[in-house]
Amino acid sequence: MNLGSELDPRREEIERLLRLAHIHQVRGERSKAKELLQQALELDAENAGVWELLGDYLREAEDWQGAHDAYKKAHELAPENAALERKYAEAVLQLTRQQEQYQQWERALEGKGRGDSLALPRNPGLAFLLSLLMPGVGQLYNGQFVKGGIILGIMIVGMIVFLTTPGGSDFVYNLLAYLVNPSRVRGTMSEVQVFSALVMFLTWVYAFIDAPLSAAARNRLLE
Repeated sequence: MNLGSELDPRREEIERLLRLAHIHQVRGERSKAKELLQQALELDAENAGVWELLGDYLREAEDWQGAHDAYKKAHELAPENAALERKYAEAVLQLTRQQEQYQQWERALEGKGRGDSLALPRNPGLAFLLSLLMPGVGQLYNGQFVKGGIILGIMIVGMIVFLTTPGGSDFVYNLLAYLVNPSRVRGTMSEVQVFSALVMFLTWVYAFIDAPLSAAARNRLLE
């Protein structure tokens, strides 16, 4: 008996097992389908088609690690198969995403386990109110220490400029008068005062707009 005649019965049995596996998979009998695919692999572990079908089964079962391994084996046996290469790439991508999500969740759990408040969600309304009352505090509340420190620093420097500039004590009165009725200004406002006031005003507006948006974005990330 030649080699071809010896392999034909095995090939026929593999095809029969694949047909049965497909039927069981369509019926939703996944465990039976997987068992038949395993039997087919026992007959021919170098059959790329069987490995691909096993990967398809595991992908539908959302077992991306198993699907990745099956597609990898199939791709090694049939590297010229473009469709198989796409399936393998998809499995790699899904595993990468799952690993990233797991790491994010693990970091969050580690933070909560340490009692670290940085892992907790933030209230956008409270962040808005804090920055409205004192620019930068809302950012500090959100855990944005660098941004909050910069905003607070700008406001503090601006106030120092007014306190050290001649006539700085009349700043509030002069600013309101300048906006409502310039003729009632006490003396003059220097260019430095006007510039500092503009910078602080823009910083204040930015702070109370940014704080609630950053809090909401943070909450979405934690979810």
